Amino acid sequence: MRSLLTRVAKLEAARVAPKSPFEVAYGSFGAFEEKVSADIAARKLDGTDAPLVLNAVRNWHRDMLWSGFRYHNNGQPQYAAR
Repeated sequence: MRSLLTRVAKLEAARVAPKSPFEVAYGSFGAFEEKVSADIAARKLDGTDAPLVLNAVRNWHRDMLWSGFRYHNNGQPQYAAR
């Protein structure tokens, strides 16, 4: 019975959507956007280019295009070989 519960737990874990690198690093993509927006307002980032890059990253995040992105056991990012 215990092995069946273990198998069910693994199947349930596999159904959970993976977290993006932004969710891992900032807690949510919204928190990342707020940080970037604050840096743009503080002129730490270019006010012309940064919003365009943020929009591209937002689309990348929305479309879950980080499928090749993986993490080592120590939590460090690793990109899968193509």
